[in-house]
Amino acid sequence: MIRFLFKQPQPKRFSYRPRYFDETKEYLEGRKAAIRQELDREQSGDGGEGFRSRLSHSWRAKQNRKAATSSNRNVLIIAAILAAIAYYLILG
Repeated sequence: MIRFLFKQPQPKRFSYRPRYFDETKEYLEGRKAAIRQELDREQSGDGGEGFRSRLSHSWRAKQNRKAATSSNRNVLIIAAILAAIAYYLILG
């Protein structure tokens, strides 16, 4: 009798659909889409956008290499200075 006086909470329902990620399939689909876009551009005669993106990519790659070289050089200089200080303190 008392059960009917109070509303009991019902369990929450949910719909769970597991997802499966196939890395090779995603890569192939992306590659196919890129090839289709390239073929469409060649057929339409508009190759300027591809050139612009290639130029931008090569410039960024050059900047990254330059920054990495500079960083490596700085690390070597600091290591040499620390080694010289340690040598001076130990033998000096």
